[in-house]
Amino acid sequence: METLTDLPTGPLDDYRKRASFNWKSLKVHLEGEENVRLQAKLWNLIRSHREFRKSKNSLSLNETRRKCINQLNILIKNLPSDVLYWPVQCFQYDASIATLFSLREIVVPSVLMSLGTARHGEIFEKIKTREYIGAFSLTEIAHGTNIKGMETTATYNPNTESFIIHTPTFKAAKCWAGMMGMTATHAIIYAQLITPDNINHGLHPFIVPIRNHKTFLPYKGLIIGDLGEKIGLNGVDNGFIIFNQYSIPRINLLNRHADVSVDGKYIARIKNESKRLGASLGSLSSGRIGISLISTMYLAVAVIIAIRYCSVRKQFGFSLTNEWPVIEYQVQQGRLLPHLASVYAFSIFSFWLIKISEDFTSQIIGDGDQDELNSLGMEIHALSSASKPLSTWTSRDGIQDCREACGGYGYLKASRLGEMKSEIDATCTYEGENNVLIQQTSNWLLNQWENVLKGSEIVSPLNTIKFLEKANQILSLKFNCNNIEETMEPNNLLLIYKWLICNYLKKTHERIENLRKNGGNNFTARNDSQMFFAKTLSLIYAEHIVIQRFLEKINDSIFNESEREILLKLCSLYAAWSLEKKLGDIYAGGFANFNSQLETFLREGIIKISKSLVHEAVSLVDVLAPPDFILNSPLGMSDGEIYKHLEEILLKNASNLKRVAWWKEIKKSKL
Repeated sequence: METLTDLPTGPLDDYRKRASFNWKSLKVHLEGEENVRLQAKLWNLIRSHREFRKSKNSLSLNETRRKCINQLNILIKNLPSDVLYWPVQCFQYDASIATLFSLREIVVPSVLMSLGTARHGEIFEKIKTREYIGAFSLTEIAHGTNIKGMETTATYNPNTESFIIHTPTFKAAKCWAGMMGMTATHAIIYAQLITPDNINHGLHPFIVPIRNHKTFLPYKGLIIGDLGEKIGLNGVDNGFIIFNQYSIPRINLLNRHADVSVDGKYIARIKNESKRLGASLGSLSSGRIGISLISTMYLAVAVIIAIRYCSVRKQFGFSLTNEWPVIEYQVQQGRLLPHLASVYAFSIFSFWLIKISEDFTSQIIGDGDQDELNSLGMEIHALSSASKPLSTWTSRDGIQDCREACGGYGYLKASRLGEMKSEIDATCTYEGENNVLIQQTSNWLLNQWENVLKGSEIVSPLNTIKFLEKANQILSLKFNCNNIEETMEPNNLLLIYKWLICNYLKKTHERIENLRKNGGNNFTARNDSQMFFAKTLSLIYAEHIVIQRFLEKINDSIFNESEREILLKLCSLYAAWSLEKKLGDIYAGGFANFNSQLETFLREGIIKISKSLVHEAVSLVDVLAPPDFILNSPLGMSDGEIYKHLEEILLKNASNLKRVAWWKEIKKSKL
């Protein structure tokens, strides 16, 4: 299509000519023609506006935040207001801008809309028109993932028809909220709702004005501060807030699921407290799903840089005059190409789950069937609680491999790989610390296993776990492939995953039951069954659905034969690479015996596909790559002229060539 320009000629030409597919066609078929056009609009705006020019020198924290806000305002002003796709791609330019946009324009309005009612319409409109700036605040200093342990209170006073928000101790201060530090005028906060009869009804959401929207000064009764410089994402002003008997109107309670009458009576639209809290926190699933895609964007940047660099960088060979590009070495293929496959796998999966989540939110607002919505919401919650840890950990480790694959040059700040490393770290923690979050998935899966044991129906609207109805049959299966090609068939690899899930569910359930029989309660039994059991179970479940969704996407008729073939290779590589790490479990569980040659077929298959993808890798990252001025790395430019770009960076910066002003101090230690 016309919006995709030809790439410049240079040292990468040889690999591009070897590709078996057209990179432009694959990009359009994967991402959609309209989305590719929107990307082009975004890139052109960034390229043409002076505010987006990268500074040669490091900026102060204040300058970084100011520049980020200015850039965000320019994007909002110049791009279609109904376009929600572009922030994801913007992560490849600057993650802080995209994070601010996601919070301001998507998360806060959607939470307000899904948890509020008609009485919040005026606030909603002012947030949508940006007269108000919203933040989302759940975490407290001493409590993050354990939401039921939060201490901020909202006590209703019928005499003034208001809630009194209070922070009883510093540990209860709300913290880490994006935009809270400097820029938000309102915050969606969660507090323990207490009625005049002194009954605590649990955690509820409120929309709270925190700064005057004309002066940006905090209101009386509030202490608001910034958390200061972080190891990444410093364009985002994360802050904290302390409430001192702060009064807000009764109607500021977001009352879709529960309300308090004028005289102080509690009205629950969902009677069960756990279900009510789950419904009000359902918006967090969309945040976790977004993080899965964000982490994939980080990994994509690193993979683009590393593969382009390694396709040009030469070392050793048959002779001193015949050096090989380092991507031709098996060890480089083994540590880079599975990460390339991961980017494709998680991109396809994340965009699918985002659409599922958006449809779910629409059904909630439209008051759909509550039982069906509850089942769907639980499955989305379980899936996002496992896929977020899986994708962020995969990206974290992949970025490190990419950094090492680029050698010393990867350590330069200019390479951008360090930037990706520092920013990926946050994704492993926010919206739920991974190791804690993943337990939500294993709890849901174990509840499903109870249905298997009872012979009850498996309720899985997304069809991620419906196969458990055949669990006994699956557990009786044995590995029976006779060669590499058969083993590497994606459907055969997927079948191994189904067996692994059933096996781990059985093992984890038995582990918990044994702990209970030996005196453990439900809490300790679940706690003592995490390592090697429940945690692994959740990750295997997430890997399984990522592969299943990849295969479903490949079957889309939009792809031509060459595109389908290359996507099948990527799918097989990701699945086999992930399974190879679990060979011990596969053999120990009896799915394969020592004469089956499973490990040989699997490992040789990984080597074989990786080697075949060397010819395709440059064009595969061309599909993923933004323009050079967005990628902004001398190692990853599309022309492949890494040494020319390194020379420009080193020699054109005058400060690199000057004698330091403090040169006389260098030898002061001389006796």
